[in-house]
Amino acid sequence: MKLVKMVVPALMLVASLATSASAVVAPVIAEEHVNGGVTQLNWLPGYDTPRNLLGMTLDPSDPAWSNPSGDHTVGVLTNTIQDSGGIALSAIDPQGQADYTWEGWFFTGAGNTRRGLILRASVGDNFKSSYQFVLYSGMAQLIFRKLQNQTPTTLRSYVGPAIPGGIPLVNTWHHLKVEAIANQFRLWYDGVELTAGNPVFDTTDPLLTGFVGVYNFRFDLGNVPVYFDDLVLSTENVVPTRTTTWGAIKRLYK
Repeated sequence: MKLVKMVVPALMLVASLATSASAVVAPVIAEEHVNGGVTQLNWLPGYDTPRNLLGMTLDPSDPAWSNPSGDHTVGVLTNTIQDSGGIALSAIDPQGQADYTWEGWFFTGAGNTRRGLILRASVGDNFKSSYQFVLYSGMAQLIFRKLQNQTPTTLRSYVGPAIPGGIPLVNTWHHLKVEAIANQFRLWYDGVELTAGNPVFDTTDPLLTGFVGVYNFRFDLGNVPVYFDDLVLSTENVVPTRTTTWGAIKRLYK
């Protein structure tokens, strides 16, 4: 009887510790749910344009009305006109966190612009250097790439059937997620880890810190709105250290 009495509290302690550990694993740094149709975070525009993420309450006639959270509110990022580069980027401060997980939903609409998430974006050049996880116009290519002062390098590409579920349909919601630890990246699309067992490594001048945000671009078509929703920045699966550490630098050369 004494053994049973001792085992039960021990099991309860283990469960309690496991619960506490899981609670510590993924603290949220920032999240944007556009509650009440108004953005909660301090979003900054990039590329020297005034285009920023704005809050919006959808009309029932809008194809995006049935958004994943069901609150019918979204963030809208509209790209500039062609003469201004056809681009829009909006970002938030990761509050000193260098390694993080950035995720959120986007709406395909007509699939007529490049759209998705950005991370490790450099404030110093107005976010012209960053990593991007984006669905290209036409929706047949899902690409993870790096822009170094606007010079692109494709690091991983998924084309057509390689995209989970195939080429997405117009007017559908999809989820993107990126985990960034030093120069290593894991990618998810609609809950499927694309990089399972094969993470992306950037070994050429990696970007180790920077802002996170959303992106919308097409050089020959402007004023296209793209909807985003339930954007979350956390330290899921990431040791919550701030800024670049010596340990993070050493991981680059393993």
